[in-house]
Amino acid sequence: MQSIYLVGFMGSGKTSVAEKLKEETNKIVLDTDQLIVEEYGLTIPEIFEQKGEAVFREYESSILKNTPVHDAIIATGGGIIEKEENRKWLKENGKVIFLQTSWDEINRRLIDDQSRPIWNNQSRDKQKLLNDRTPKYKEVADIVVTTDGKELEMIVNEILSQIKL
Repeated sequence: MQSIYLVGFMGSGKTSVAEKLKEETNKIVLDTDQLIVEEYGLTIPEIFEQKGEAVFREYESSILKNTPVHDAIIATGGGIIEKEENRKWLKENGKVIFLQTSWDEINRRLIDDQSRPIWNNQSRDKQKLLNDRTPKYKEVADIVVTTDGKELEMIVNEILSQIKL
């Protein structure tokens, strides 16, 4: 089985969905953000602060290209689709599921989240960023699952009904 890559904006539930899929499939789960932390020894906020977003995106591309292309579920960072090379790699190497989430739902989920450098950057227009990224998520997606108003179990069942494991 090709690996499953979960893409979507921050707060769309990629990590939670990956963990629930693990329970249902017994596949290994990897999170590109966690792999970056392990590989480079810095938290995501530390990388953004000390090295900048461009370096983070390079780390992200390197990590992505080293994920297994078979028998894994990979939760990606929300910006992984920013680079064309990553979008091409995703389309060629796995089954990509876009967890589509509305701005209102993302805002509700992340209202108190202090761990996301882009979310906490007051000078960034996050709603515009979501609008700019959405076509890129759709470009790579084999399956689009809307997450608004759905329990985790419903989202996972919808994914499982659309893929062959």
